[in-house]
Amino acid sequence: MNESCVFVGPTRVPKKAYPQIDFLPPAALGSVFRAFEHGYRRIGIIDGFFGNTPSVWHKEIMFVIAQGAEVVGAASTGALRAAELAPYGMRGIGNIYRLYRRASIADDDEVCVTHAIDALDYMPLSEPMISIRYTLRDLRHAGIVSPDEEKAIAADLKAAHFAERNLDHIRAAIEAHVPGDRAAAVVDGYQRFRRDAKGDDGKRLLEWLSAPRRPAADPAWAFPRTVHWVHQFEDKLGDIPGLGEKPV
Repeated sequence: MNESCVFVGPTRVPKKAYPQIDFLPPAALGSVFRAFEHGYRRIGIIDGFFGNTPSVWHKEIMFVIAQGAEVVGAASTGALRAAELAPYGMRGIGNIYRLYRRASIADDDEVCVTHAIDALDYMPLSEPMISIRYTLRDLRHAGIVSPDEEKAIAADLKAAHFAERNLDHIRAAIEAHVPGDRAAAVVDGYQRFRRDAKGDDGKRLLEWLSAPRRPAADPAWAFPRTVHWVHQFEDKLGDIPGLGEKPV
């Protein structure tokens, strides 16, 4: 067992290039607690379950930080939790984390995607809004779309449910806001300039965990053992799946 583990699913990262890190499915309620219980002391969060599956708790992250573990987040759920828990010692990595931390973006749907089952390695089935924004920005910088076209296409896709942000919908949004004689060239440009903002930040997190651990100050706060914590992580701990087990 390695010292470090990372929770990752649809975000594409080069797992084979990092044999010193153990990779686990997306984080859910109890995942970080179980990782610490299993012996991991450097814990990375990239992806996490949400919706029908209870999400990883802020309080369990605080608990393991209070016990001396390093918890870092990037790209998706990890960036969100790191932005929320930075004052409590969770470290954020990458551009998406910084955007959330500065409140330049705020919505969860900027990083949400639909994905395949675990047997298919959680292959993403939609495009994250944040990657769409980066790609459109690059198209503007290259002179392929105008600022007004960039804004109109982004607004169209932002109004859609995150599950609908696939390449067909992106193509339709481009065709709706770019004159017909240029639309095909813009669609082609989107494919050529297509960014993977989450994957880029996920790699940055893996690089961080591959380097020697940086010394960290002891938390200047005491872990709040609330009624909710006692109920779920003491009285009902048996309801939480084991490390790497599929959440119900």
